[in-house]
Amino acid sequence: MSIDEIIAILESAEKEDLNPHSGKLFAYVYETGDENIRKVAQEALVRFAEKNLLDFTVFRSAVFFEKEVVGFAKKLMHGNDGVVGSYTFGGTESIMLAVKAARDYYRKREGKAEVPEILAPITIHPAFCKAAHYLGLKVVRLPVEETKADVNAFSEAISDKTALVAISAPNWPYGTVDPVEDIAEIARDKNVLVHVDACLGGFILPFFEMLGEKVPVFDFRVEGVTSISLDAHKYGYAPKGSSVVLFRNPELKKCSMYVDVSSPGYVFVNQAVLSSRPEGPLAAAFAVVKYLGMDGYKELASKVLSARNKIYHGMKKLGFESVGKVESSVLSLYSDADLLGFVNNMKKLGWQLHLQKGLKDYSIPDNIHLTLSPVHDSVADSFLRDAEKAIEMKAEVDSKQIYAMAEKGEFAELIRGIEDGRIDSSVIPMLLESIPEEIAVELIKNVVIEWFK
Repeated sequence: MSIDEIIAILESAEKEDLNPHSGKLFAYVYETGDENIRKVAQEALVRFAEKNLLDFTVFRSAVFFEKEVVGFAKKLMHGNDGVVGSYTFGGTESIMLAVKAARDYYRKREGKAEVPEILAPITIHPAFCKAAHYLGLKVVRLPVEETKADVNAFSEAISDKTALVAISAPNWPYGTVDPVEDIAEIARDKNVLVHVDACLGGFILPFFEMLGEKVPVFDFRVEGVTSISLDAHKYGYAPKGSSVVLFRNPELKKCSMYVDVSSPGYVFVNQAVLSSRPEGPLAAAFAVVKYLGMDGYKELASKVLSARNKIYHGMKKLGFESVGKVESSVLSLYSDADLLGFVNNMKKLGWQLHLQKGLKDYSIPDNIHLTLSPVHDSVADSFLRDAEKAIEMKAEVDSKQIYAMAEKGEFAELIRGIEDGRIDSSVIPMLLESIPEEIAVELIKNVVIEWFK
């Protein structure tokens, strides 16, 4: 095929996608509206795309970039000279390394062959369950109190089987920061490691604090915190494939690494889960961090705060309330309106937002989830006008019918409806509330297989 033919196919495929720069997405992308950020990131991404992070003795630029990006993250998290870290391709990889470090450290310290446990609130990111699944640990999910980890539950559950306590700053569903200081104190008394998942908040909460917002302390200023993950491809505004995991001391980082010296080929040294990795995303993260600097990040954080203020107060006028305390870049809102119909109507008007199922055991209702970016400051008024329209519009999806089908166990028909487009995929969270977990997992796997055939 010719270059022109390939480009034509690329353009055709792209038409299927939502525009990530439009400001109409409230997940997946973290748009600033600053073309210079995109320009400097893409320059670095392409320039270093063919260089491989596998062997840093060959591409020495990788050492320089990683030191700079990790060093910036370390500064944000108030790390001292003993704190070390690794660059990864995403929050899940960062979390997996933290879990591996905890597992190996536990085994080395305790000398036990039994399955180690991770204590985490039900709001913890699924990446911890995924890491435990891969690495042979058990996750003990604990209750929440007012959308945050329940301190008393951790105090009661911690034991000599506990290899890691995992908490969030903030959690994804509700945007609230777990009581890190209180839980870290419990873990420290038992000599248990504590990981703070700040993948979402690590590159923005520090700047909220600099701007005068009251932010709960969650970083290395808390004595018991032993590792932190934070994503540069979220509020660091780097291209996808950029995260950092920090460890309080080199011993923990050593437990996160994999080294093999037995191969006749070469010494195999991996700081991260992946082996071959393009250097481009790392170089792009460096470029964006240097372009913005502390002042640039503060300015973008102020736009997020402005967007949050406009949208939150505007939605309150439309009858929405926050599920938890508003203390991050996330709004999780509920109302008496038909939320399924509202979300689908907003999609018809061009907006992409998430519907989250409620948690009856904790009196948390169904809610909508908005992750705010700097660009949302400029589209807030338009969003609120459309939100008002969406409430008044007739919903194409009959929520009562969907719930009735779920209650009757007519899941196959619902899945077929999602597959062929008759039923919007936003109903999935509501369906999962009615389906046993094992069946839900199998159904979703089947849908994915069909989708990619």
